[in-house]
Formats: sequence, structure tokens, C-alpha cells
Amino acid sequence: MVIESHNGINVLRDDLLPGGTKSVILPHILERERWCYVYASPVYGGMQIALASYCKSIGKQAVIFCAKRKVPHANSLRAKNAGALVYQVPYGYLSHTQKKAREYAQQHNAQLVEFGGNYPIAIKAISERMRQVSARLGREPDVVYCASGSGTLLRGILSGTETARIVAVQVGAEVGNPLPERVTIKKYHKPFEKESTIKAPFPSCANYDLKGWEYCLRDKPEGLVLFWNVL
Repeated sequence: MVIESHNGINVLRDDLLPGGTKSVILPHILERERWCYVYASPVYGGMQIALASYCKSIGKQAVIFCAKRKVPHANSLRAKNAGALVYQVPYGYLSHTQKKAREYAQQHNAQLVEFGGNYPIAIKAISERMRQVSARLGREPDVVYCASGSGTLLRGILSGTETARIVAVQVGAEVGNPLPERVTIKKYHKPFEKESTIKAPFPSCANYDLKGWEYCLRDKPEGLVLFWNVL
């Protein structure tokens, strides 16, 4: 676990993990008896990279379905380079790619991985990681900033804290309610496919985490602040 200080903000550098934060939850959610794991991903998503990297490490096959593009997104290429089979789906709305992924999993006796790895056991794993972060910092942060797509990370951070205010910058799907008062959802001002152009002193996905970093810098929160960099 690497935590660095940038602009007076503690940054959890999960981008240094092969596949980022999602790699932490994969050992808990994958059915080990399967030979293959299938995932429908937004082209910008980090789970595809985590799944590909982890499957390579355990000698299994990752299969990714994503929207077809003239030029494949860098994250899809990273998944492919890590050993995943990547299928690009024409007119690839997420519901359409999920349908294709579900059909493939049924036909090949593979496990279909839920969007964002949104399982109770995954949330528990992130919760434990949050407690480890607090222990490393010496106490629970006053404020935690993160980007939110599926909501898995947000729910894990929430479960792993008692008093911290959590600011989640919504870059994708809406997070389901209800949420406690100490959680603030801020919808990013541009669509998911539009990248943040802010510069960060560490690698950060421009469609995802970097948007959370952008709002964290803009808001200038006080106290002990943590920014969770997934990928």
C-alpha cells in the first residue's frame, strides 16, 4: 500500500497495483473452479484491466465485451495486452454489451462478473482496505474523495469508515439511494467519455479517477484528506 502527499492531500496510489483497486476484490469474487471469466465493460473502465491482469496471474482466461470504436480505447488495449480476449460490439450500449457477455458466459460455462464487481464480499474487501488506510494515516480521514462509477468503491469506503465525510464524484451510473448524510455525490459536469484535462502528479485515468482529483483540488477540503486513486 502506497500513500503519498500531493498538494497537502493524502493519495492512495492503487494505480501502482496490477489492475488497480479492483485487483483487491477479484480473489474474493471469482469462482475458482471456472476456466474463464467474462465482463462487459465501458471502454474507459478499469475492471477490464484488473480482470485481465489477475486472470493472467492465475492461468485463467479473461473475456471482455465493450463498445466498438474506430480506435480501441487505451484501457481496452491494456486488457488485451494483459491476455484478455476483447470483443468489440457494434452499437455497444452497456446493456447491449452485457447481453453479449451473458450469452458468451452461458455458452462457455464461464463466470459472468457483475458490473463493477458489485458483490457484498467485494464491498467488504474494500472496507477492510479503507481501515488499513486509516491505520496507516494514524486515524480516520476527515474527508475521502473518490470517483464513483458502479458505486462499489463508495460503498466499501462508507463501510470502512465511521465519521469521515465522503465526496464521490459521479462519472458514470447513478449511485442508488439512500445514503447517509456524510456522503455527498457530485455529478461530473461532462459525460463519461469526456476526459478531464487537469494535470496530476501521478498516473490517473482521465475518464474516471482524474475527475475526482479535479474536484478535490477545486473544493480545497480542510483537515486530513484522502484521495483514492483507483487506476
